[in-house]
Amino acid sequence: MEWSLFKVFSIVLAFSAFIKVFIGVLFHDQLYTWARRQYAQKKRTASVNALLIYAMALLILVWIETLTSYIANGWILTAFITIASLKSLNLLFSWQKTAEKFVSFIDNAGKKLWFVDLAVGILGILFLYLGLWIY
Repeated sequence: MEWSLFKVFSIVLAFSAFIKVFIGVLFHDQLYTWARRQYAQKKRTASVNALLIYAMALLILVWIETLTSYIANGWILTAFITIASLKSLNLLFSWQKTAEKFVSFIDNAGKKLWFVDLAVGILGILFLYLGLWIY
């Protein structure tokens, strides 16, 4: 089995999603209380900054891989990471507005927060599929 960075990125994203789902299911209330606390801050926290660095690093690396070693269907991962990373730039350039939306969502979502975990789980399965059978 040949390992490309597309395969590695897919598997990393899959396991990141599975960890989030695992924590979200087993420690649901604690996770969203913690998340709400993070986004209720006046300035970005170290945790949010770490997630931004992770997103930007993935963006840079996937584009380097796309431009230098593109493989069939690589556009799927490149497009997803690009969109997700660009959305995360809201946290960098519009912290207060974006954070307020997240806090409001957490406060008002109720049972819908379980759908967030479900959606992340489905994304994890898709990334695992890409990593194991497509790339």
